[in-house]
Amino acid sequence: MYVHIGGEIVLLIPDIIAIVDARLIAGSLDNERFIERAKAQGKMRVETGPQDRKAIVVTAGGVYESPISPVTLVRRITHAAAELGRAEV
Repeated sequence: MYVHIGGEIVLLIPDIIAIVDARLIAGSLDNERFIERAKAQGKMRVETGPQDRKAIVVTAGGVYESPISPVTLVRRITHAAAELGRAEV
């Protein structure tokens, strides 16, 4: 199953490692270093302006900014998992 995280980005749900509230990034030196390292390594995919960034989605293949809130992203993933469970019955 896939989840749309904003813009033109759709990710495989099993590939998602973490969804972090973007407001928490600015408050933590370790999180800021993580983002800077991802940018330096070319693994950061930026689709939004800093004012539109609501979530950071971490996958094995890269780090993505999302204009969609972390709560909404988790709700989408939970809904997709529930739909998959019904389809298997």
